[in-house]
Amino acid sequence: MYNIIMRKFIAIVAAEFARALVMITKKGSGSALPGVFAQKVDPKIIGKLAKMIKGGVIIVTGTNGKTTTAKMIASILETAGHRVIYNFSGSNLSRGIASFLVQKTSFWGTRIDGDIGIFEVDEATMPEILSMVQPKYIVVTNLFRDQLDRYGEVDKTAALIGKALAMAKDTTILLNGDDPLVASLSSYNSKVQYFGVNDKYQTLSKGAIDSRNCISCGHELTFSPRYYGHLGNYKCSNCGLSRPNLDYSITDMSFTVESSKATFNAPNMKTDISISLPGLYNLYNALAAASIASDYGIPETTIITALLKLSAAFGRMEKIKIGEKNIYLMLVKNPTGFTQTIETLTFDKDKKNILIALNDNFADGTDVSWIWDAEVEIINNYYSNFTVSGIRGDDMLLRLKYADFDTAKITKELDLKKALESALKKVDDGETLYILPTYTAMLEIRKNLANQGLVKGYLE
Repeated sequence: MYNIIMRKFIAIVAAEFARALVMITKKGSGSALPGVFAQKVDPKIIGKLAKMIKGGVIIVTGTNGKTTTAKMIASILETAGHRVIYNFSGSNLSRGIASFLVQKTSFWGTRIDGDIGIFEVDEATMPEILSMVQPKYIVVTNLFRDQLDRYGEVDKTAALIGKALAMAKDTTILLNGDDPLVASLSSYNSKVQYFGVNDKYQTLSKGAIDSRNCISCGHELTFSPRYYGHLGNYKCSNCGLSRPNLDYSITDMSFTVESSKATFNAPNMKTDISISLPGLYNLYNALAAASIASDYGIPETTIITALLKLSAAFGRMEKIKIGEKNIYLMLVKNPTGFTQTIETLTFDKDKKNILIALNDNFADGTDVSWIWDAEVEIINNYYSNFTVSGIRGDDMLLRLKYADFDTAKITKELDLKKALESALKKVDDGETLYILPTYTAMLEIRKNLANQGLVKGYLE
C-alpha cells in the first residue's frame, strides 16, 4: 500500500515539474507533457485519480462533436451546481487526460477538485482508458472516416470502441441511433440508450456517406430522411434492420447561420431548446448533452438555461471580434464535417468571406485526400471573397478548381499569418470572415490572435 501511495505522489510531483517546465520555456500549452511524466512514473495514475471523483465519470467519444458535447454536458452540470472537471483543451489521448486529472488533484493526491468528471476521449484511446476507469456514462456521438492514416476505415474504429464498451459492465451507454454503425455497438453491451432526430429535415449533400451498407447483411440502406452523411432514419429492405427506437429525440428543428432551435423529447420531459451554434451537428451535440442531463435528473429549466448561455468550444464555431469585424472559427477535419460546415453557410443567401486553411501535420491527419469527398460545390455561389492557405493550400485550390470555382478570383497565401491579414482586409466593417481550418491551422490562427491580445490564449 505504501508503495502504491508513494508512486502516485511521485507521479503528481513529476507532472507538476513538467508543467512548470512548460511555463518557463513557453513551449506548448502544458495540456499533455505533465501527463507523459505522470504516466512514466505511474502507468495507472488515471485510474487512481478517477476513483476519487465521487459523482462518477462521463466519457464522450466519436469522430465529430466530442469537444462541444463535453462542454455542453459540463455547462449543464455546472449550472445545476456540480463541480465539474474535464479536459477542456481537447487533449484527449491518455496523456492529456492524466495531465488534467493531476492538475485538479491536491499535491499529496488525497483529494480532487470536482464531484463529476467529463473525459473527452479519442476513439483509439478508448480501450486503454476503459481498462483503468469504470465510467457512469459513455456517449458515442458518431463515426465517420477521419485521419485514415491513424484509424483506418470506420469499421476498425467501431471495433476499437466496441472493445472498450465490452469492459463497461456497470455503465449506461448513450448511442447515436441515427448512425447505423454506432447503433450496432449495442452488440458489445446491452445497457444502452439511443438518441436521434425525428424531423423532416433533408440534407443538401448528395454524397459523403461513409456507411451506406447494412451491418447485418451488407445490402444498401435506404434513408427516409437522411439528415447528413449516413445519419438518418435508415432501413434495410433485405433483412429488415432499421433504426432502433429512440429514447431521446429532437423535433421541429430550425437554423440560422449562427444559431439552432429544436424541441427536446425525453421520457419525462418535452421542452424547447436553443443554442447559439449553427448546424444540425451541433443540435446532435446538444441532444446528447441534454439526454445525459435528463438521465441525471437535471431539471428542464436548468438544461434550457445552460444550453442557451453556452459559448462555442475551443475553435468550434468560435466567434472573435476584431474591431468592427468578426471572425468565425469553424474547425474541419473530415469530409462529412467539412460538408456540414459548408452547408451551414448556406442557411442564408448572403455572400460570405471565406478562408480555408489546410494543414497535414500529425494532429490533422497526414492524408488530406479526404477533401475530395467533401462537397465544396455547395458553397460555389455563396462567397464574395475566398482565400486558401496552410501547408496544403495548393491541394485545396486544386480541389476548388475541380469543383468549377473560378480560381482566378481565389487568393492563395500559404503563410497563415499573412493569409489572415490579407483576408481580413477584404472584409468590411460589420461583416464576418468565416475561417474553416484543420486542427493545427486553427491553433496557429488562435496563437496569432492571442499575440495580438484578441483572445485569452491559443489553448484556453
